[in-house]
Amino acid sequence: MADTTSNKREPTAGAGPVRFSPARWLLAPRTTWQARRLAADFGPGMDARTAWTMARLASHPEEHVYAMAHLDGDDRPGPSRPGER
Repeated sequence: MADTTSNKREPTAGAGPVRFSPARWLLAPRTTWQARRLAADFGPGMDARTAWTMARLASHPEEHVYAMAHLDGDDRPGPSRPGER
């Protein structure tokens, strides 16, 4: 039988509104505002990094290579990664 006396809650990925760093607000306020709205419209489950990247690509599609590297957690720009051309 399961223990139902514990009131601990596990944190979830979309538990609250996404938060952006002050640097993002200062350097790219329009993109950050669009990302905030995008995440709010999407609902729980969208993280700040994904929302910001999607908002950035909506107005700057030429940055696709850099955005994908950013989402992958790679600091180097796209085609210079090993195994890609």
